[in-house]
Amino acid sequence: MFVIVFLATGFWHGAVWNFIFWGLWHGMFIIFEKATGWHKKEGKVIGFFQHIYCILAFVIGWVMFRADNMAYAWLYIKNMFWLIKTHNITYLLPYYVDNIEIIAFCAAFLCAMPIFGRILQIPYQYKVCRTLVNIWLIVLFVVSTSFIAASTYNPFIYFRF
Repeated sequence: MFVIVFLATGFWHGAVWNFIFWGLWHGMFIIFEKATGWHKKEGKVIGFFQHIYCILAFVIGWVMFRADNMAYAWLYIKNMFWLIKTHNITYLLPYYVDNIEIIAFCAAFLCAMPIFGRILQIPYQYKVCRTLVNIWLIVLFVVSTSFIAASTYNPFIYFRF
């Protein structure tokens, strides 16, 4: 049943193979989690691996979703995990990454840590701490929204259907 639902979800996003594979990709993980009970397991070590598992499934799924075709998606995924051996490196990391992206990565890394979840649960009687946390969240929201609004033209994905 899950395979049919996620296959239909992939097809609904567009009649191209990368959306079909994207739907099947997510359906496969739902079936795996239901069959093994992986999503119900607890513990710090298990939690760490669940976190990594979730990030990898999500990121690889987005590559399939945003790629123009599966050949490009597969090449991109191989490149992400250094499976392509290239001897001609034209551009090094500083060519692709600027200070804004480094700051965004550091903020995302800090906010993804379990300690940040505990910081969000600071009781309201600690007014200074709560105020700082709320200011931080508002700043993140405003900066994120401004970057989304200022991004380059991106056609509506359903025009590809």
